[in-house]
Amino acid sequence: MILTIWKKEIESYFTSPLAYVLIGLFSLITGIMFFNLLVTYTDGIQAIPQHMAQDISFVEEVVIRLFANINFLFLFFIPLMTMRLLSEEKKQATIDLFWLSPVKEWQVVLSKGLAALSLIFSMLLMTIIFPLIVWGVGIKDFSILGSAYLSVFLNACCYISMGLFFSSISHNQIIAGILSILGIIFLWMITWGGHLNSNYLVSEIFNYIGITSHFERILRGLIGTQDIIYYVTFVLFFGFLSVKSLGRRNW
Repeated sequence: MILTIWKKEIESYFTSPLAYVLIGLFSLITGIMFFNLLVTYTDGIQAIPQHMAQDISFVEEVVIRLFANINFLFLFFIPLMTMRLLSEEKKQATIDLFWLSPVKEWQVVLSKGLAALSLIFSMLLMTIIFPLIVWGVGIKDFSILGSAYLSVFLNACCYISMGLFFSSISHNQIIAGILSILGIIFLWMITWGGHLNSNYLVSEIFNYIGITSHFERILRGLIGTQDIIYYVTFVLFFGFLSVKSLGRRNW
C-alpha cells in the first residue's frame, strides 16, 4: 500500500509542471552559486603569492558554502512540495478514499513523505555535475563531499516531516506552506538564540534543539551519535504528530 501511494504521489509531481519547475529552478540557482563560488576561489588563489595559496581551502570556500546555500534554498522549495500533500486531499475530501481502504494513517504519512524525499533526491542528483566539473579542472579535494550531501539530505528529511504536519492540520495549502517556512526559520533562530545567550546550560540546550548546529557539524564531517539521534527523533516526532492529526477526522 505504501508503494502504491508513493507511486501515485510521484506521478502527481511529474504529470504537473511543479516537479520540472522546482528541479529546473533549483539546478539554475545552484549552478549560478557554484560558478560564482568557484570563480571567487580561483581569483583568490591567483591574487595571492603561491606559497600562501595552500591556506585557502577549497572545501571551506566552495563546498561548505555551496551546501549551506542549498540548505537555505530548502527553506522555500520544501514547503512548496509539502504544502499540498495532505491539505489538498483534505480540502477536496479525497483523503476519505484512504479511510475506505485498509490503509493506515502512518502509511499515508510515510508514503507521502517518501514521495517528497524522492523529489529532493532528484534535485540533489542534478548537482552531481559540480564535482565532475571540479575534477576536470584538476581539483581533487572531495574529502567532505559525502558528509555535505548527508547534511542537506537529513535537513530535508526534517523539513519534510514538519511540512507534512502543517499540511495535515490545514485545509489551505498556502497556510500550510507559510507555517512550514516559519517553522524552519524558527529552528534556525533557536540556534542563533543559543549563540547569543550567556548562560552555558541554556546555550547548550538551545544549540541541541536548533537544527543549525547539527547541520554544521555533519556538513564539516563531524558526525556524532547525538546528531543522528536528533534527526531520527525529529522526523519521528513530527511523523507521529501527522499521524495523530490524520487520526482526528474532525480537524
